Amino acid sequence: MSYLSLITPVNIAEEKEKFFKSATYSPQFKYDWSNERILKYRSDPRLVELIDALLTQNKNNIEKAARILFDVEFRQADIKFADELVKKVPERHYVTAEEYSDLAIKKFGEFEIDYKVEIVDKHGFQGRPDHRHKVLRLSKHMRPEFYSVEGLVNHELVHIIRAVNGKYNHIQPQIGYLATDEGLASLVQDKMLDCVTTSSFQHALEYLAAQVASENGFIEVFKFLKVHGCSGESAWLRGIRQKYGICDTSMAGSLLKSGMSFYYELLLKQFTSEELIRLFVGKIPTTMLSEYPKYVGQIAEDKVRSLLNSI
Repeated sequence: MSYLSLITPVNIAEEKEKFFKSATYSPQFKYDWSNERILKYRSDPRLVELIDALLTQNKNNIEKAARILFDVEFRQADIKFADELVKKVPERHYVTAEEYSDLAIKKFGEFEIDYKVEIVDKHGFQGRPDHRHKVLRLSKHMRPEFYSVEGLVNHELVHIIRAVNGKYNHIQPQIGYLATDEGLASLVQDKMLDCVTTSSFQHALEYLAAQVASENGFIEVFKFLKVHGCSGESAWLRGIRQKYGICDTSMAGSLLKSGMSFYYELLLKQFTSEELIRLFVGKIPTTMLSEYPKYVGQIAEDKVRSLLNSI
């Protein structure tokens, strides 16, 4: 069972409506944490400590347990770099789910990936691949402001290629893979951070917002994103994710997942292109890279290189 269903509230739409009707209302989230589901989640040893922390809603315990899945640090040099990236608000890109779907289908054909795309009436995400059913689900409510459609699709392609190759190579998702997954996907999307892009602005902003969320409630996170150029809708979508897993969002604390992408792409920026290619063999963390001295996968190597070269 995916950790995503563990931390995603079941009443997002209702709480969003209440929030926008009152400037002082902090969303109160509910989760499907029935005894039956909790037992299923506990079958994954990686989730046990996080489950205990979520059920008690203790900030320190939540953030400590979250680092098992979502590795992120707030180093001064990284904060300074992120601050520089968010100084100027870039031009907005309003991508629709239909535009996203059309390009994703085209790219799946080019990469010979047997996945389909579904647009669904669900909140809380933009695009989410389901590797078991070979489908990329897109929320019809998505409203990215600072992501190009090509960047969004390339981001998900990284996740999907690593999953497809992992199955081909008989590599089960390894402990610690998620941080590498998100960092690599963001690095491709952000054009290696060699120039300022709309997506690097967004990733840097969410990294800084994660730090704000750790020390403040949701309203302060929302204000922070608004001050840095996000519309009300975008500040909600990007900010509320910082409080997933939290019931009373006036509470300080965060799973910090939204800051992980930027932190890890900074780490991966130091890797050579050959090392980055080898990370596509499956859902492995960077610590296992030495076990895979060359690229092997179902997806042709030249196609993976073309994705990296697109940056």
